[in-house]
Amino acid sequence: MNIVLLGIQGCGKGTLVSGLEKHLDLYLISMGQLLRDEVATGSELGKHIKEVQDRGELVDSKIVKDVLSKTLKTTTKPYTIFDGYPRNSQQADELDSIANVDLVIYLNLSKQDAIDRVMNRLNCTNCGLITSKTMVDSDTCPSCGEKLVQRSDDTIEGVTKRFELYEKETYPLIERYRSRGVLVEIDANNTPDERLNQVLKVINDYDKK
Repeated sequence: MNIVLLGIQGCGKGTLVSGLEKHLDLYLISMGQLLRDEVATGSELGKHIKEVQDRGELVDSKIVKDVLSKTLKTTTKPYTIFDGYPRNSQQADELDSIANVDLVIYLNLSKQDAIDRVMNRLNCTNCGLITSKTMVDSDTCPSCGEKLVQRSDDTIEGVTKRFELYEKETYPLIERYRSRGVLVEIDANNTPDERLNQVLKVINDYDKK
């Protein structure tokens, strides 16, 4: 079963995925993480990706598709979650050529609430935990004890540009998948546990069809 997560930056996709991993035997396709892994290698491709991300822009679709195609060949899990992909109609077409999209979860959050969340977001350099400045007392990860940092592109300029791109390129996908009858909308202002329980119910109901 292939599940796509859609939602503006800061809507809680990462937290939702962490919860789903505790309940489902899933394979996570996080384009953001896959691209960051490439950046961490220090390759020429990784350097190019970092430059694009630091400007708050989207990585070239061909690069994204090549990385995704390679990754999909490795999974045999019953559930595959796509987080951060597709981001636009071209990528959606490319995904359709690679895999069938069975379900789309849209986490609906206002732009201002999303900005507030992103500007307070912290990531663990070791285990990947995503938390908020309002939830921790230091820059030490409460999960593994390593350092918490703010992503280099989580600046007001970078965030604003990403939101402009989202509204222009990603938001139209909501109607695309709604018209197919595969989209389910979740209120992202709910608590993480409420969002998780709602999504688990949606997936369970789908499995019963």
